[in-house]
Amino acid sequence: MTEDGGTPDTDPDHIDPAGDLADYIESNEVNIQLSEDQNPEDLREFIQHIEDSDQPADPGTNAAVRIARTMLDDVDNE
Repeated sequence: MTEDGGTPDTDPDHIDPAGDLADYIESNEVNIQLSEDQNPEDLREFIQHIEDSDQPADPGTNAAVRIARTMLDDVDNE
């Protein structure tokens, strides 16, 4: 992140709001959790489906996978 807390310093010429959100969540500056009715296995299946796909994922999907992994790390560490 920049010193003023603005856009992450990943690539200032590339606008990637989903990636920026994933960066923020991965930084652990915010605490997001699965809801109590959310099954962690559903997220694992989602991640596996994207990883097994022959099609390239768009930046939003890649960001969703990163966010899902962060959330699962929190579940696994509890």
